[in-house]
Amino acid sequence: MSSWFGSSGIRGSYDKITPLFSMNLGMAVGKVFQSSEPAYIASDIRSTSDLLKMCFISGFSYYSGTLIDIGLCPTPVISHITSINDNTLGVMVTASHNPPSNNGFKFFLNGGECGKKFEVEVDKNLQNLIESPTVKISPDFWKNVGISKYDKSSAYINGYINYLRNKIEIKNPKKKIVLDCANNVPNLVSPKVFKHFGFEILPLNETLNPSFPGRPSEPSSTNLSVLKKMVVEKGANIGVAHDGDGDRFALIDENGNFVNSTAIISFFCDHLDYSNPSRRKIILTSDCSLQSIDIAEKRGAEIVFSRIGRNRDFVNDSHCLFLAEPNKLLFPEFGKWIDGLFPVLKLLEISQSREISKVIAPYDKRKVLRKAFEVLNGDQIRVAELINDLPNLWSEKISKTSLLDGLKIYFKHDSSVLIRFSGTEPKIKFYIESDSHSKNNDMLTILKDVFELESEGFDC
Repeated sequence: MSSWFGSSGIRGSYDKITPLFSMNLGMAVGKVFQSSEPAYIASDIRSTSDLLKMCFISGFSYYSGTLIDIGLCPTPVISHITSINDNTLGVMVTASHNPPSNNGFKFFLNGGECGKKFEVEVDKNLQNLIESPTVKISPDFWKNVGISKYDKSSAYINGYINYLRNKIEIKNPKKKIVLDCANNVPNLVSPKVFKHFGFEILPLNETLNPSFPGRPSEPSSTNLSVLKKMVVEKGANIGVAHDGDGDRFALIDENGNFVNSTAIISFFCDHLDYSNPSRRKIILTSDCSLQSIDIAEKRGAEIVFSRIGRNRDFVNDSHCLFLAEPNKLLFPEFGKWIDGLFPVLKLLEISQSREISKVIAPYDKRKVLRKAFEVLNGDQIRVAELINDLPNLWSEKISKTSLLDGLKIYFKHDSSVLIRFSGTEPKIKFYIESDSHSKNNDMLTILKDVFELESEGFDC
C-alpha cells in the first residue's frame, strides 16, 4: 500500500483532496488520536480550506473528543499551540507553497510534525475506509460523538507572537524591510512581529486573496522579481518573503539579490553555540551544501544526514543543536517545528547593523542550482529507469554515490547533483552544486538532454 503522506503532510489537487476524502481522513486521524485533550485545527486562505476543514471536523468527531477551530493562521501558530499543551494534536489545512488549486493537511503533536508511526496508522485506517466505505453505527453511538468548537480569538496568534518576542533581542534595528506575505496568512503575524522590534515595514502582497494574485506561493528567486525590484527602489535593507502557510522564508539582500538558502544554513552553522559538548549534533538534508558540512565539522559538530522532509524524525533527539533543509530551518532552542520567522529574526539579531550581502558573502562560495520539472504519471517509470542508469553512464566521472534520498552523485571534479522525485508534487528535481554558476548550468543542460526535458523548469 502506497502512503498518502508526502515529505510534509498530505496534499494535492482538488480532485484528490476532495470533501469526501477529507471526511475519511478526519475519521482515520480521529481513530488514531483519541485523547481527553482537545485538538486544534486552522487553515490558510485557500478557497477550498473552509469546506475541507468542515469535512475533516465531521469525520474526526465520529471517533474523537473536542476539536477547536481557530480560523485562519500561519502553520507555526498551530505548532506552538501543540508545544504548550501535552498530548495535543494540531491540524493545519494548507498546501503550503503549492498553487491555489491544491490543498492538504499537516499534523502536529507536542510541537513537532507527526512522525512515521502516526502516518502509517492513519494510512491503514484511511485505506480501510476507502475500500469499505460503509460505516456501521449503532443507535447508542451518538453518545460517543466528539464536539467541535469555534474559537477565533486573537489569543492563539498573540501567544505565538509573544513567544517569538521573548526568544529574540534586536536593539535599534534602524532597518527598512520589504515584507512579502504572498497574499496569505503570514499577513496575520509577520508585520506585527517586525514592527514590534522597530523595523519599518513596506508591505507587498499584504491582502488575503485565495487566488494568490501577487505571485505563486513558492518563495523562489524567479517568483520574487517584484520584491527584488522593490527592495532596490525603496532603498530597503532587506526583503523577506514567506510561502503560503508561513513556515518557510526567503531573503533578498539590499542590492536586490536573492540570498541562497544553502548560504543561510552555512551562516547558522558558523554562528551556533557549540559550548555544550553533549549538544553538537546537526541534521542536514541531502540537498545541503558541502560548505555547510565543512563549516559545521570545523566547529566540532557531529553531522547526520537526513532525507528531504524527514528532519522531523530527529527532532526529539536531545543532542540536536540544529536541523536544516534549504528554506526549512529548525532550532530546538526555539521549538520543534519549522518556522518562517525565527530564523530571519535570529539572522538579524546576529548581523545587527551590517549589510546582509556582506554578512552572507563568506558563506556563498559554493554555487547551487535547484530546478524542478513536471513529470506526468505515465512518464515516471521512464524517468526512474534513467535515474538508475546514470551511475553506469557516468562511471568514469563519479567519485561516489548515495541512495539516501533519490540518487546523489559526487563527481571527481568537486561537484555534485542530487536527483529525486518531489514528495509533494509530480515533479523531478535536480540539486546541482559546484564552484561556479557556469558549471551548474552546463550540468543542467546535460541532465535535460538525458531526461528529454524541453521546458525551462521551475526554481525550487
